[in-house]
Amino acid sequence: MTYLESTSAPSTVPLDMDRPNGSRLYDYFLGGTSYLPVDRDAGEEIAREAPHWALGVRLTRTFARRAVQTMANAGVEQFLDLGAGVTAGGTVHELARLVNPAARTVFVNREPIAYELGRQLVGDDPGAGVLKLDVRDADAVLKHPVTRGLIDFDRPVGLLAVGTFVLLGDRGDPGRLLRRYRSVMVPGSMIALSHVSGESAHPEIAAELRWMRRRYERSSIPLDMHPRAEILSWLDGTEILEPGLVRYGRWRPEFPLTEAQLRCDYGYVGLGRIV
Repeated sequence: MTYLESTSAPSTVPLDMDRPNGSRLYDYFLGGTSYLPVDRDAGEEIAREAPHWALGVRLTRTFARRAVQTMANAGVEQFLDLGAGVTAGGTVHELARLVNPAARTVFVNREPIAYELGRQLVGDDPGAGVLKLDVRDADAVLKHPVTRGLIDFDRPVGLLAVGTFVLLGDRGDPGRLLRRYRSVMVPGSMIALSHVSGESAHPEIAAELRWMRRRYERSSIPLDMHPRAEILSWLDGTEILEPGLVRYGRWRPEFPLTEAQLRCDYGYVGLGRIV
């Protein structure tokens, strides 16, 4: 089997069964199974008070699917998925293999339930590995034997930071962290990025964002929002593919967007190619 659990204490977290967890809530909103009753209760409350939030999660997952297939169609066959875990809606390596059956993926998630579910879903697949590491410890992720065994950094890599950096916590510095991962990636590599912003043009969504910030402050990891200009700066030095850094749902939609999808402007998504 290619997955390997790290035993590095600073990179792992104990199972917190008393408070909702951002990673498990993400899976709950996608209709997965890797959550606890406390996460379900929080998810139901969020659905009542901030109904566009779950829609935003689904739209970012749809973006991730399209981005992976775009990368695979461009010839990228190895992927590093930071923080989102192996969750409902199709895994990265499964999506990439619809284009290239030889695609390989390393998943990184320190949350115990998401990690264990990832191990089960990956099983003994020789082209996929799951690391129980903190994405903030980029050196540990990049130098891990599983990463080195599955990913050749002399060739293009598809990096996914989708729904990840918003849950970095107090030690988070998304721009610096993304630059560290980019430092080992060669031209032709691509970065799929999504992040929450507090700049909604709709009063209803702005109120939901304020409520969500307060709600996540009671979870194990609070929300970390950034303005569009700062999010865009994280992709400096890349060629941002059309249609650019855009609101949720507006990245190459396959069908006309509904009114709710158009109004759901919680944040931004984009895909950059390293040149």
